[in-house]
Amino acid sequence: MDRDRRALGVALLAVLAAGIPARATATEAVAPPAWQAIAPGAERATLGSDPPVRLYRFDLTRFRAEVVVGAGRPPAAETAGALVASGRAVAAVNGGFFDEHVAPLGLRIAGGQVRAALRAHADWGVLLLTADRARIIHTRDYHAGPEVRGAIQVGPRLLVGGAPLTLKPQRARRTAVALDRDGRTLTLVVADDPIEAGELAARLAAAGFDAALMLDGGPSTQLALDLGGVRVDLPGGYPVPDLLAIVSATRR
Repeated sequence: MDRDRRALGVALLAVLAAGIPARATATEAVAPPAWQAIAPGAERATLGSDPPVRLYRFDLTRFRAEVVVGAGRPPAAETAGALVASGRAVAAVNGGFFDEHVAPLGLRIAGGQVRAALRAHADWGVLLLTADRARIIHTRDYHAGPEVRGAIQVGPRLLVGGAPLTLKPQRARRTAVALDRDGRTLTLVVADDPIEAGELAARLAAAGFDAALMLDGGPSTQLALDLGGVRVDLPGGYPVPDLLAIVSATRR
């Protein structure tokens, strides 16, 4: 694992900002999220207040989660705002880590095609997307299969079986993805102001999520949404090579 982390080069700061396993931190007591409908199958809520954590939950029978990787090698970078403004998604957040050449670090599968290889020894998680479900697993449990339409390998994991993991206490802007037990709803999670990883994990556990995975954070953190008359644009510091996007399940 240490050898793999050394190989990350300039991505080391991003990994540290995401919070690698260390020790737990105290958490703000927060009320359960008060979900508000945006559109059929889509809801939003705010979790806590210091800082607020934004949640956008999607029913995967009405919406489809996709990994979007830019064309070329390394991939052409794009912002979440540009992707949503183009009409190719109703919502999007940044994806995983990348190097100084803007090449993704870790597994990326987009449209069923492997765009970046698995880092087999990385102590990270993998978000797996199939036709109408999502799962989060550890790297060691990943097995390629034709049913996987999208994947992002990144880390650390925040929740496993509804329980928060112990994480290094370090504050940063955060992007994450959270799932229910059956993987039938997927929630985009964004803290636009710095928050410790352990605090975020504890809040998501208290909110009833079963699994959660940290995506890249810091200046990479960004979210855009345009759905049901609700428009949100939380810009990041720069475009990124891959995004986690939400599209209508009827769009092909």
